[in-house]
Amino acid sequence: MDNMEETEIVQDKTTNVISNVTPYPETTKGLGYEFFMAMTRNKDRVAQYIAETGYEDSYESFLQRATRTALHLKERNFTPEDVVCLSSYNQVHCAVPFIACLFLGVPVSSLDPSFTEPDALHAINLVKPKIFFIVPEILDTIQKSIKTLGLEAEIVVYGDHEDPTGAVKSFNDFLEPHPEEDAFAPVEIDDVNRTAVIFFSSGTTGLPKGICSSHKAIFHQGCLMHFLGHLIKNSVICLYSTLYWISAVLYLTSSILHGSARVLSRTFDPEALWLNIDKYKVTNLFLAPIQAYGMIDAGRPENTLTSSLHLTLTGGMQFSLEKLYSLRDLLPGTFVFQIYGCTEISGIGMSFNLNRSKDRLLLNYRPKSVGRPVPGLRYKVVDLESGANVGPNEHGELRIDPEFTTRGYYRQDSSSAFDSDGWMRTGDIVYYDEDYCFYIVDRIKEMLKYRSWHVPPALLEGVLQNHPGVSQCVVIGIPDELDGDLPCAIIVLNEDYRGKVTEEEIEEFVAKRVNDTHKLRGGVKFIEALPLTPSGKVKKKKIRDMVLNGEI
Repeated sequence: MDNMEETEIVQDKTTNVISNVTPYPETTKGLGYEFFMAMTRNKDRVAQYIAETGYEDSYESFLQRATRTALHLKERNFTPEDVVCLSSYNQVHCAVPFIACLFLGVPVSSLDPSFTEPDALHAINLVKPKIFFIVPEILDTIQKSIKTLGLEAEIVVYGDHEDPTGAVKSFNDFLEPHPEEDAFAPVEIDDVNRTAVIFFSSGTTGLPKGICSSHKAIFHQGCLMHFLGHLIKNSVICLYSTLYWISAVLYLTSSILHGSARVLSRTFDPEALWLNIDKYKVTNLFLAPIQAYGMIDAGRPENTLTSSLHLTLTGGMQFSLEKLYSLRDLLPGTFVFQIYGCTEISGIGMSFNLNRSKDRLLLNYRPKSVGRPVPGLRYKVVDLESGANVGPNEHGELRIDPEFTTRGYYRQDSSSAFDSDGWMRTGDIVYYDEDYCFYIVDRIKEMLKYRSWHVPPALLEGVLQNHPGVSQCVVIGIPDELDGDLPCAIIVLNEDYRGKVTEEEIEEFVAKRVNDTHKLRGGVKFIEALPLTPSGKVKKKKIRDMVLNGEI
């Protein structure tokens, strides 16, 4: 596993299928077993730093709390057919029931605590959990959803929650000592392709679906972080995602398997981030692009050191090349690049391998690339019209073979997610070059079409980001009966430009830099702030609805 220079990417010249054939570690006993062994092995190490309080949580304490929670859950006679649902912002106990469920081989899912009642109602109806572990802020939403669905489910609230009726229990009860905790052993899974975690898709193109990720896939992804040189000795990881998002589960898995620490914060604060990097000697930073922009805008505070920072990654949406260079300038000596990942493969799909000298050069010379194929996955790029597999520098939809992809949608028809050969449709338009560096062009479902011409919103957003007055932007399509989609830019202006730049000026700026078919014929609209998901992604569907309803 340490001889990383042996990594080999190959392509079948007959089918144009690309593979990274490097051997990779596998689990035969499941995530819970692997977590238990790793936490036991690393019991003297720090597992979590809680930024708001400065509390240091050891793996010994983490393991004890997860073990006790698992034993209290075991008394409720859970089966692999049951589902446990979590909803918490980042706090010291948020991952405890998550790990406890895996110790027992019980599938777990998460809601974000910012969910509204319709969001929660839809997700809960999909998985019908037997028990909830939640923060107080979402209690009312969960109770109303359960009542609406007629669901019988236990509710457990983090903290010193008191309920005279006994209908809602405190999580503190699950942390009470258990007579069997010293003899506890996790369940060994007989089929590592069994569902471990159910994620909910972000729903940008429709109602969210329950995406089933297996023990095998999540373990593979957790090992990849070390394999690709992302994690180093004594790594300290900082990110802001909750366990609702694959990024949080990926980094939790990686940190446990390799005895690394995570810095947890309830909310994103760019100024506090700079201070936390220095205070906790952060080595790994994962940011949504919108968070990276905030870090750049805040600027490095005086006397703040970032020499510990080994790697800063962005992912989830297109990242401005200009901003990428700005971030690299702010973080000298740090590897800064974009990766490609998605929930359906339980994490990373493309990345540069920092253990390979060639990749370290490529990430600098190909800054627009999201990386190269990773071990264990096979890829093909399919022409949108003919369906044929294409070669280098040809655009098409990225599809990934099924070994580590989702097992399907939970209790829903999943046939549309796969092609006739069983490969997963990512919905992402990509191309790759002769060095197998991949580039994301756009999303198929977000692709606009003006008079039969494809208009990638990401391309226009990239142009807009080069305007000095543009802080944030998103491009949507305004439906037109004759022309199809009319590109429309929704923009948050930098404070110094508010009231000083007009919509017409922005339209002219773009028109000078794009083809005639790509002009902003849908206009430009200014907004105070873009609506975002909790992980920092822009809610394009909501913005489009707001524009069509005249709210913007």
